[in-house]
Amino acid sequence: MALIICPECKKGVSDKAITCPNCGYPIETKLNVTDSLEILQFPSLPDNLSIGDQIVNWGGDSAFSGEYQKDENVVEGIQTGKVKVVLHTHGIRLADRFYVPLLDIHNSQIISINRTSKVELLNTDKSVIGRAVVGGLILGPLGAVVGGMSGIGTKQKIKDKSFLVINYWDINTKSPQTLLVGGRKIEIELFARRNAKENEINQTQNRQANSKSKGCLGVILIPLAFALVYFLIALQY
Repeated sequence: MALIICPECKKGVSDKAITCPNCGYPIETKLNVTDSLEILQFPSLPDNLSIGDQIVNWGGDSAFSGEYQKDENVVEGIQTGKVKVVLHTHGIRLADRFYVPLLDIHNSQIISINRTSKVELLNTDKSVIGRAVVGGLILGPLGAVVGGMSGIGTKQKIKDKSFLVINYWDINTKSPQTLLVGGRKIEIELFARRNAKENEINQTQNRQANSKSKGCLGVILIPLAFALVYFLIALQY
């Protein structure tokens, strides 16, 4: 038996408990890596894995600026730094600060999308988290499937941080993978909500993805268009 921290009252509670004895908060049962891998099997993916057109960010909920840390991830080929997470009609794009695409994830590849925090991730079972189990899965405190967390600290006091957690199928290795992007809590929650809404539109309206994505130019061109209009109006006065 091990003690974990209750997400609600922040007091110690047994990892075997169904509810917190202090406040009654439900304690979710964790799955170990072996159990998770037996449950999840590589799906049949469509031939067209285009993520479609970019969703215009009028409401400020279809893109957000975040930070990618190599020591918090096991995804290869992406360097630590500022990133943009951009929603498309049929998937999600991770781009660098200049909107150069780094990773496209089609909706059919996505296992789950959630928001969690560094504190909540640190309270998961450390025996099954780390680079030794790349591609392994663990059922996290928010019901998210979380893996690849070897770079996050252990017992030292830390400043909390929110993450967008995308668990998806890697098409090259045919194994589950986890992407963690740090960002503002409210922006991550709004993004996850908008993603669910766009998925519903795809299903109800049978919306099809274009064969080629238009990229992230809309994120840049739309603000520039507004600035140009404002400038032209100002010239008239």
